[in-house]
Amino acid sequence: MSMKSLLTFINPASGKKKDKSDIPDFLHNHFHNDDNQLFELKKGTSKSEIEEKIKSQSWDGVIISGGDGTVKLIGECLAGTDIPAVILPMGSANGLATCLGIYELDDAISAFKRGKIIHLDKLDVNGESCFHLCDFGFNAGLIKRFHDEDERGMVSYFKASLRQFFDVRPYRFELKTRDSHWEAEAKMLVVANGDKFGTGAVINPKGKLDDGRMEVICLNPESFEDLAALSLHLFRGTLHESDLAKIWSVKEIEIINSDEAEFHIDGEVKETIRNVNISCLSKQVKFYSLRGLKAQ
Repeated sequence: MSMKSLLTFINPASGKKKDKSDIPDFLHNHFHNDDNQLFELKKGTSKSEIEEKIKSQSWDGVIISGGDGTVKLIGECLAGTDIPAVILPMGSANGLATCLGIYELDDAISAFKRGKIIHLDKLDVNGESCFHLCDFGFNAGLIKRFHDEDERGMVSYFKASLRQFFDVRPYRFELKTRDSHWEAEAKMLVVANGDKFGTGAVINPKGKLDDGRMEVICLNPESFEDLAALSLHLFRGTLHESDLAKIWSVKEIEIINSDEAEFHIDGEVKETIRNVNISCLSKQVKFYSLRGLKAQ
């Protein structure tokens, strides 16, 4: 597939591969077009600078080289435009890319060339954008611990998971919609637009990125056996069949974080907050996807 002009955002700080010097050659070899401009995201690059670059000409597409945080930032700036984006998964975690069927750089090329575009919903979380998921408790604490200890790799992730599981206690939450009000205890409360974590674990088996709804998933394993059973469901994609999980599908929700559990949005740990209002905004940003297509 050929395009006239592409704008590529590169985050050199994303992920384990710190040297991104080969990215321009990669783009030249695989994304054939008349004009491919690079924009490096430096520390302190403002959202307004990114928006100004996007508006500087009529781009046919945007390439995002980075992880979930980079995708979130560029996605916010693309919201409301008609410019499709493809993700080069270069982060430590690439949750949204995984939901789009893009696990490796070759997948991004396949998705781009085959031209399947989906119009993603966006979650508004107290005025902040979220494209993949946000959650409270266990996973947010794990992300914070993982970053603080500067660990890498799946073995380190598994070790950190076990430590976090035995450290964390159940948190109390109040959940309110226009029609309902209920309470829940959970070690992890997830609000998901996507269906998978970057590891491939399926946290939201019936979730869709473009259906105008989000899912609230409540997990409260009490023992190592519960954790093992949940892990099996997560990797089989059968969490909705487990008695250890409660799942609600909503368009908007208010969450009262009674015990001030740690909280993150698209992999970025946020300041602990007690009242969180979340709404699902339909069809906000266009992304290339390989889901439902066999990679070539």
